[in-house]
Amino acid sequence: ISAVQDGRVLGNVGIYCVADRAKTRHRASVGIGLRREVWGKGLASLLMDEAIAAAKRMGFVQLELDVCAENERAQALYRKKGFVEFGRIPRGFRMSDGHWCDLIQMALPLDAE
Repeated sequence: ISAVQDGRVLGNVGIYCVADRAKTRHRASVGIGLRREVWGKGLASLLMDEAIAAAKRMGFVQLELDVCAENERAQALYRKKGFVEFGRIPRGFRMSDGHWCDLIQMALPLDAE
């Protein structure tokens, strides 16, 4: 799902099946990206709402994501949407400047309403 203005992509979000096996096909992973110039304008929230709705329509029972421990803005959004932390991967992400960042693993149950 992409947000486009005047032919320019401002952000996008994608949903991916974790694995197409009987034991895991209920789980989906979500990834989101935004141009820095649209941070703080509500676009990430709208894209996440669309992704969550799409995942439910597709029949997924759980939506999962990884987020860098330093990205407090993203973590706040995910918590607002109902995601909860369930684990961490130490040194799970290497930043462009070479320093390591722990990855926080978060999940959102989609069938708990």
